[in-house]
Amino acid sequence: MDPKAVAKMPKQEQMRAWVEHWKWLGPELDRIKREELRTLTEEEAYRRADALGECLEYEHWIDPRRAAFSGLMEQQAIFSRARHSAK
Repeated sequence: MDPKAVAKMPKQEQMRAWVEHWKWLGPELDRIKREELRTLTEEEAYRRADALGECLEYEHWIDPRRAAFSGLMEQQAIFSRARHSAK
């Protein structure tokens, strides 16, 4: 469906068009994913896993200001706050 035509539709019709589009697109994306996995070589699987690992590096998930601190310090801070709030 033409995006310009959809943009001119009332919101409710736009939502219906979106749902109808995904009724087709969802299974098609699943088919493509299954085909890619079926034909994936071992080397490509390792390459993709390595790339994912790089994205999930520890430093990316924590506040850089706290990167020098261990989880133990964070745990102790939580215990301290809990102890003080219990009094």
